[in-house]
Amino acid sequence: MNMLRKIGSRMVGVGLGWTLLTSTSLVAVVSAAQAQEAARVHNFSIPSQNIAAALVRYSSLTGINIVYDGSLPAGTRSNTVSGRLSDQQALGQLFSGSGLTYRFGANDTVTIIAPATTSGGVAADGTTMLGTITVEGENGRSYAAADSSVGTRTDTPLRDVPQSIQVVKRSVITDQQATTLTQALQNVSNVQQSNTGANRAETFITRGFSSNNYAIDGSVLNATGSRPEVNPDLAGVERVEVLKGPASVLYGRGEPGGLINIVTRRPTTTPTAEVTTQFGSFGFRRAEATASGPLNDDASLTGRITGAAQREEGFVENRPDSERQYIGGVLEWNPDEDTKVSLSIDHTRQEQPYDRGLVVGPDNKIIDVPYDSYFGEDWSMVNSRKTRISLSAEHQTTDWLKLRSTVRYDDAYTTDTGIDLRGLQSDGRTLNRRYTDRIEDMHNLDLQFEGIMTFDTGSIGHTVLAGVQHTRSHMDFWSARANIAPIDIYNPVYGAPMTPTTLENVYSQDILASSVYLQDQIEFSDQWKGLVGFRYDHFDHTVEHRVGDEEPPFEGGALTWRAGLVYQPTDRLSFYTSYATSFMPQSALGTDRQVLDPEKGWQVEAGVKADLTDRLSATFSVFHITKDNVAVSIEDTDFSRLVGQQRSRGAEIDITGEIADGWQVIASLGYVDAEVTKDDNPAYVGNRLIGTPYWSGSLWTTYEFQTGKLEGLKLGAGITAVGERAGDLEEPFYIDGYYRVDAAISYKISDNLNFSLVGRNLTDEKYIESTASRTENHPGAPINFMAALKASF
Repeated sequence: MNMLRKIGSRMVGVGLGWTLLTSTSLVAVVSAAQAQEAARVHNFSIPSQNIAAALVRYSSLTGINIVYDGSLPAGTRSNTVSGRLSDQQALGQLFSGSGLTYRFGANDTVTIIAPATTSGGVAADGTTMLGTITVEGENGRSYAAADSSVGTRTDTPLRDVPQSIQVVKRSVITDQQATTLTQALQNVSNVQQSNTGANRAETFITRGFSSNNYAIDGSVLNATGSRPEVNPDLAGVERVEVLKGPASVLYGRGEPGGLINIVTRRPTTTPTAEVTTQFGSFGFRRAEATASGPLNDDASLTGRITGAAQREEGFVENRPDSERQYIGGVLEWNPDEDTKVSLSIDHTRQEQPYDRGLVVGPDNKIIDVPYDSYFGEDWSMVNSRKTRISLSAEHQTTDWLKLRSTVRYDDAYTTDTGIDLRGLQSDGRTLNRRYTDRIEDMHNLDLQFEGIMTFDTGSIGHTVLAGVQHTRSHMDFWSARANIAPIDIYNPVYGAPMTPTTLENVYSQDILASSVYLQDQIEFSDQWKGLVGFRYDHFDHTVEHRVGDEEPPFEGGALTWRAGLVYQPTDRLSFYTSYATSFMPQSALGTDRQVLDPEKGWQVEAGVKADLTDRLSATFSVFHITKDNVAVSIEDTDFSRLVGQQRSRGAEIDITGEIADGWQVIASLGYVDAEVTKDDNPAYVGNRLIGTPYWSGSLWTTYEFQTGKLEGLKLGAGITAVGERAGDLEEPFYIDGYYRVDAAISYKISDNLNFSLVGRNLTDEKYIESTASRTENHPGAPINFMAALKASF
């Protein structure tokens, strides 16, 4: 174990040294090639709209702070800005004919200069200049997101990406007082909680397919893990992005249903700080704080530090309390407008009860026990901690080439004393249980280098992404097991001791993956845009057993690709279609003791993206996904078999943005028909995939009074609806659908103090939130409330 740690430390040292060397080289290039007239170039697609809304889009794309005071001239509209332009060219095009001009200043700041008829101070040249404040852009209160890098790994407007992408911004998380990833993702169509791995971590189903992993800042979690190591704390999260459909061409291994990417909070160039305390039902207590701002006079060095701690008793009777602590920090250095170096470190620790949830009754059809039942013991707990370090550097070497490199390393350690539920005895009420003592010690190193090239071939524009990636994932695993006393599900009596265990499995697992990828975003004209990408991944998987049956090593490779086309008849409307593939290596063994073939998937998708107004957008899509080589465990053995083929097809619509001043909305509606289409056993064909409803949807809306005596008061309400779901792939039972009504009220007591109250499940609906099997079904919380007091500085 110590030797493995030393090797891991050396790998990290090599990786960090590589990125530091790259960073130093980039800065040296800047010093040698810096030129006053050098301009950054972006792909712009900003439709004609209200001038303030256009500036928000411009700011979010370029990262430039637009500053002004008061209101811009009423009724002023921007020009359409489209194509590959420098920041100055784009802003000049946006303002053309508006009567407004601008001036670039230090620290990526632009000052808006109004005509002489506008009230304000007089500049030295005689023009009237508005005072300076920061315009509210992507990080402001709006629910709408104009851009995302998750779909292309470049700064691309959502309307130009031929794949469905949804974004849940921090403004939504704050208004809903969301404290879990599940609560945030309930705003996205066709995304459901899969299971919690006995309350160890959240996993999700997207478009019918379950995935045990997600990405943080574009880096997928440790490949050796069967679930995330810890639950992410939303105090450190800026937004949650969902790329629908296969994402392997950009991120490697993954399920064909989609990829969830968590974007962490970054430093700001102006000083800001927030402190929030929350108190809620079932003994919920939480405090979080963040501070951000410049660390030197010219704001070339900025930083952010964020911390949070929470404790919760929970609504389940006789279950132990859970708690989590998080701390994270980010430093960003921008020596000039073309270079950025970023270092981020965060640490999460959590302690939670190990809980498989509820079991299906003796008729194998319904759950008839109280929903607050607990079938574990007070000593059955999960303790986890994870530390994550990321160092990245990027530099715009010329007006057509940007280089960036990243090293990410994480270290996680989990111990649990888990009680698994094994099924009912013949009396229909006595539940057999098994106890497992388990340790997982995990490390992951991810090295990535990319170049982004922008150029023309004749009249056709290109944005080409080329990159290489190398990932080393490692896990040391130890487990011992024993049966413990059963429990009566209708009259549980606790106190079963931790019986002596028998050592069952001790091994070290390594997965090495090396990848190369190439993507071209093609602009044929202002109306027609295309995308094509390829990626090749080569992986080696070895398992060294000290105790337990040996597993053969295996290696392989996978070529994935995607292609898409976008047609934009107007500045507000995009039609798109795309095809994409995915792969997922498997570690499961067949009865011949050989590793099963990798899963492979493909999707065809078509849709429409529309700006319904200047501030309100919608995405409608239809899709068909097929996945082959699906592994399913063979009961009472350590082996698996390939089910054959699964298929998912459906439609969805997502609407996000501002209907009118102060009136925000985020809404979704999804339909999925997901089933087994091929299997050796014909009886399984046609069975629905686990946990996937035909219909689901959500609506959340808030209104904040803008003037008068009620100014500062915000009201919110929402509903989440989920249809019936299958709980078993081979011999289905079904979980009833449900709806949940939520509401919120908040009031700005002063410029620096805000109080809010959120009520969830106001109709006190009794429902199952996620299902994984007959012995793992997790209920949703009954009616509950959460109050928060936030101080901002």
